[in-house]
Amino acid sequence: MPNPTPVTARSTSTQQRQASQAWEEGRRHFAKGRLSEARRCFRRAVQHAPNDALLWLNLARVERELGNAQACEEAARQTFDRDPGVWLYAQFLAERLANAQAHDAVVQVLDQHAAATAEPLKAEWHLMRGEALVRLGRNSEAVAPCMQALVLANAAAATEPQREQTRRSAAIMLGHALARQRRHAAAAVCFRMALDSSPLAIGSALYAAHYAAWACDWEQLPDDLRRLSLAQAGIEHLPANTPIEDCNPFCLLGLSDDPAQMRRTAEQTNVNRDAPPRPRGTLPVQRPEGRIRVGLISADFHQHATSVLLVQALEHIDRARFDLFFYSASRNDGSALRNRILATASCVHDVRQWSAERLTTQIRNDQIGVLFDLKGFTADHRLDVLAQRPAPLQVAWLGYPGTSGASGIDYIVGDPVVTPLEHAADFSEAIAQLPHCYQPNDGERSRPAPCSRAACGLPEDALVLASFNQSYKTTPEMFSAWCQVLSQVPRAVLWMLVPDPDTQARLRHAAALLGIEPQRLIFAPMLGIESHRARLPQADLILDTFPCSGHTTSSDALWAGVPVLTRIGRTFAARVSASLLHTLGLDELICADVSSYIDQAIAWASNPQALSLLRARVEAARDTSPLFDGRQFAVDLADLLDRMVARQDAGLEPAALAASPL
Repeated sequence: MPNPTPVTARSTSTQQRQASQAWEEGRRHFAKGRLSEARRCFRRAVQHAPNDALLWLNLARVERELGNAQACEEAARQTFDRDPGVWLYAQFLAERLANAQAHDAVVQVLDQHAAATAEPLKAEWHLMRGEALVRLGRNSEAVAPCMQALVLANAAAATEPQREQTRRSAAIMLGHALARQRRHAAAAVCFRMALDSSPLAIGSALYAAHYAAWACDWEQLPDDLRRLSLAQAGIEHLPANTPIEDCNPFCLLGLSDDPAQMRRTAEQTNVNRDAPPRPRGTLPVQRPEGRIRVGLISADFHQHATSVLLVQALEHIDRARFDLFFYSASRNDGSALRNRILATASCVHDVRQWSAERLTTQIRNDQIGVLFDLKGFTADHRLDVLAQRPAPLQVAWLGYPGTSGASGIDYIVGDPVVTPLEHAADFSEAIAQLPHCYQPNDGERSRPAPCSRAACGLPEDALVLASFNQSYKTTPEMFSAWCQVLSQVPRAVLWMLVPDPDTQARLRHAAALLGIEPQRLIFAPMLGIESHRARLPQADLILDTFPCSGHTTSSDALWAGVPVLTRIGRTFAARVSASLLHTLGLDELICADVSSYIDQAIAWASNPQALSLLRARVEAARDTSPLFDGRQFAVDLADLLDRMVARQDAGLEPAALAASPL
């Protein structure tokens, strides 16, 4: 603990002596773990010498140890304001502000320090500023400070404390800044750099492979996957409670069809490893005003795929039995969809800036009976809140196609295709099956008039095979399969949603190596949802990706009347398109392996008459099957909720709930 300003011949006042004595007494208490006594002493010290920055720092540190975040931040601010040119003070305050998600304030403090000091700025200063800018979404601004932190860390002496940690952190944060600018290949290089110095860094290993996949930069992908396997195997042999780098299982969706690996990775995330052991409550579900309160946590209550899918079902939930409470971290995009979905809620809390503690308390105060997590391991999730068990029943649904690995989530909503009961071991949650597809769909969403092929940049006389999934889902194996189809159907072109020019160039090069003329690949731009729906009918057949199939992408295509050919796998993500097709009665479009997938694609593409009849079947099924019937989905969901609640009310543990008889 730093010493206070020494007493000199010019500072011998009674107050300064009393401050020094109080500090010394507080220091002894602190050393022995008597934190409350230390705090009382340090408070006396700053009362006697309120201009002594180090005394305020000592008070801030003991408040931190006591868990008093607000008091710690206030004392840290007092420290910094007295001498903003001292890096120790600036760093401590910036760390407190970052912990409170006050990233704008972090940037202000760091800039104040830069203006007040004559010393060269440290690598840590650049790193903290870069990270704050990334958190604020100012990613292009974040690149320069992250790069400077990396340069300074590389130039530091090998013996300098924290050198390697700063270097790794700078590489990781630079990777995130580049990835958010869709500079995926460069981002993968950054994460490989971080992995080089820490081979068990599972998060860096996952991001390196994921962003290489985004860029369709397949040359190093086998090595990326090998290093990922080594990292995962290595951390499993570490002693219990060994800190490991956090990871995001979402990055595995396009890389692995191994459900055991998906579950293991979910359980290795910090949010699950650090979750407090909290036993399930056994009390019956509350019914304030005679209705069950259903909470939904999401950051996607705006123009987003989750809301596109969900809105009609929520509009038809039985309000005599259920009240909907939204815990929304969504931005206000002013869209009609946002207004429409928010109108379904009895209560909406804007929780964008809320701490886990505040959100947990609010959910409990709202007497939520069933809490749905609609995010999983996607951006701005609040799995930290579900770990606190604020509701008696907690359910994963829709936002993430896989297990959460979380002990605090009781059920995952699926269906007989995406979550067959024989796959129960792949999930930490109990499987709760809906009778039809787990994915709700809005039967009232728009179906704009089709645009022309010329407007899409497509040849009029070609057979158009299309893939509108994001590029990270396009694996070398599936791209090779598509090229085999092209080689057998000379009049076909492949229409892909790949806006990045560098990624387009890689795909054209890969096609050429497989004997396909590069110009037979036609790249579609990103468009708004209405324009996208208008162009979809120009595709003759959608070629689905594997192991992460299309989700909203596939249901959009089917809504437009376009057949989707899919390959089913073992994981939830590899079975979503199959569930959509099964619900439409189009099981012949579900292939068991890549060989049958290629054969089917060639057969359909070579027979225009059969393909035309298939399209007519898609259009007929769209209007008659339960897939696009949000009203029926609301009834099915309510029935499933009743079954979950009945077990809870009876004091029973969650158990697999098979699809109820139709």
